[in-house]
Amino acid sequence: MNSTGKNLVLFCCIVDCGKGSKVLKIAKKIGAVGGIVFIGKGTVRNELLKFLGILDVRREIFISVIEEDLEDALYDEINKKLGINKPKHGIAFSIPIKTLVKIHEGEYKSQNREKGVAKVNYEAIFVIVDKGSLDTVIDAAEAAGSTGGTVIHGRGLGDHEKAKLLFNIEIEPEKDIVLILSKADKTENIVNAIKERLNIDSPGAGIIFVLDVKRTEGLYEDN
Repeated sequence: MNSTGKNLVLFCCIVDCGKGSKVLKIAKKIGAVGGIVFIGKGTVRNELLKFLGILDVRREIFISVIEEDLEDALYDEINKKLGINKPKHGIAFSIPIKTLVKIHEGEYKSQNREKGVAKVNYEAIFVIVDKGSLDTVIDAAEAAGSTGGTVIHGRGLGDHEKAKLLFNIEIEPEKDIVLILSKADKTENIVNAIKERLNIDSPGAGIIFVLDVKRTEGLYEDN
């Protein structure tokens, strides 16, 4: 909730390179204050792309904090202008700001939700690790049921400066951030598989946190 008493959501849209600025323009048009565009790449294993030697499918990740009242209008506009609701056109999702769940130590357990709380179908798993651990994260996640994710390279945000990302968490230049959208009933297995493979409770091994996803557009399961 912001100073005006309105609820806020974190809106994220993952699109092909060159379209991030278009999402930003749409967001500003409907009343958002602004946003940030990061460079990343997709992790879905596609055998045809591998055969053709295309191993690095680049993406742009747009992130903005918006008032909840603007959410419907923003989804409507990106669907109309960019076709996000159509297969292979991108992914959009939004997260209520107040639902941050950090994992410090021990096994991750899915939250038991109180009666009257809206059902959460998807959750966003964020994994922050050293650059060389990326394949380990992806392999562990896919073995536990993940269908893919998006990687944000810390170096792309500034070689000589720390890049502040979500929730004031500082990302060092040589870190990778892996974002996985997971069906809620698969999150626990995916998180614990990554934790076990990386031994994430040991100092410096990495950080994992999970956020409830309020709404999604463009996921394969949606179609």
